[in-house]
Amino acid sequence: MPGESFNLDFHSVPYYGTSPGGAHYVSARSRSQPSILVFLAQDAGTHVFCYSNADLRKGEQAEEVFQFIAFWKRTHGQLPRHLVFDSKLTTYQGLARLDKMQIPFITLRRRSPKLLKEIALLPRSAWRTIELDVPTRKYRTPRVYEQTIALAGRVLRQMFVQDLGHDEPPSC
Repeated sequence: MPGESFNLDFHSVPYYGTSPGGAHYVSARSRSQPSILVFLAQDAGTHVFCYSNADLRKGEQAEEVFQFIAFWKRTHGQLPRHLVFDSKLTTYQGLARLDKMQIPFITLRRRSPKLLKEIALLPRSAWRTIELDVPTRKYRTPRVYEQTIALAGRVLRQMFVQDLGHDEPPSC
């Protein structure tokens, strides 16, 4: 397994036993129901799941990324080279820890009303257009705005992206 980049996520698995881990949102059923929360790490190149943990308790989720990092270092002798995950995987303090550990990561931030307002107020001249070299992609020329932000005492790079075919722009 090359281990160049990892996709990290939580997944709710419906649970029908007598002692569930709690109620979590199950997307396949579009509702919250008794389920087990599972953390998964997938090698982005091979799509192989290389780590999982289904024994999570409330309050432990934000630390699970660091459990994966410790596992990867223990079994491969080095830190993961790159992580990709959504904003609910860890806290801002967790992002600061990843940055301090010098592990590159990409995360999608929550689209709060305040963040969406900030994006809407950016002048058109602040954006730059880039071209994606993906011939089959319908939206190949998104607009990007890049800035630095301070989170939990660390300075991170944040990007807003528009014209990818979504109603609301993602921020990374």
